Amino acid sequence: MNMNDEHLKTISDLDRAYVKEVLIEAVASVLRVSEFDVTSKGKQDIVTNLDFEMERLIKKRLLDRFPNDRFIGEEENHETLGNGRTWVCDPIDGTLNFTQNIPYYGVQLALMVHARPVMSMIYLPELGELYEATKGCGATLGGKKLVTPGEVNLERVVVTFGDFSKSNPSSRGFQIKAMEALLGKAMRIRIQGASSVDFAFVSAAKNGCHIIFSKNLWEMAPGTMLAEESGCKLHRISGEKHGFEGEALIVAINVSILNEVVSILEAL
Repeated sequence: MNMNDEHLKTISDLDRAYVKEVLIEAVASVLRVSEFDVTSKGKQDIVTNLDFEMERLIKKRLLDRFPNDRFIGEEENHETLGNGRTWVCDPIDGTLNFTQNIPYYGVQLALMVHARPVMSMIYLPELGELYEATKGCGATLGGKKLVTPGEVNLERVVVTFGDFSKSNPSSRGFQIKAMEALLGKAMRIRIQGASSVDFAFVSAAKNGCHIIFSKNLWEMAPGTMLAEESGCKLHRISGEKHGFEGEALIVAINVSILNEVVSILEAL
């Protein structure tokens, strides 16, 4: 049995409909309120009581169904990732957008096996979009298979950047230089404020390229898998060469865009 067969066997035991229902019902029962509490979460960051309620509810529902699994969440469940089956969750990705009535926020979830994602879901409730990916089986939006286009170049697409990373602040200088370098090359440069939206939009070829510097597993695992399964091309730039910790992840809808962006950024 090869690794893909092992992944598929693991996933075939899951009730995907149940997992999808968990996300949709969590949003319906927790986020559809008019009042919530907002508190500071370190410098230039916030969290709401709904972030905690969402994470607790999703954790409970998943572990009720899969009691032998582990759970890592952004807010309360900062366990070390091992080789066993582990759910990784960002309960409200883009909390600031959510609190400002900006529709670009989402719920992110990935199932990890041997420390690698084998299934992921990204739900963008205000847009009514549910993205799904399974290792070796492709990615879908609303049940329709995602296919990335081959014949489009950098000057015709939007390039998005992740927010200036809180988990990897040393990358900010390089990110500013990267944005300046791409400003005259791409159709537009944007920061959308939620990695769930960033990864979803590039996976669906609404945007042509996404560049992110985060180290957070709950930000990276669901979207990275979605992008790979949709056919996007990925490349990692080592921060050591460019004066920052960790890596920059570049995700593009085709090889030509990826190669051009990599060439520009590696020259900085």
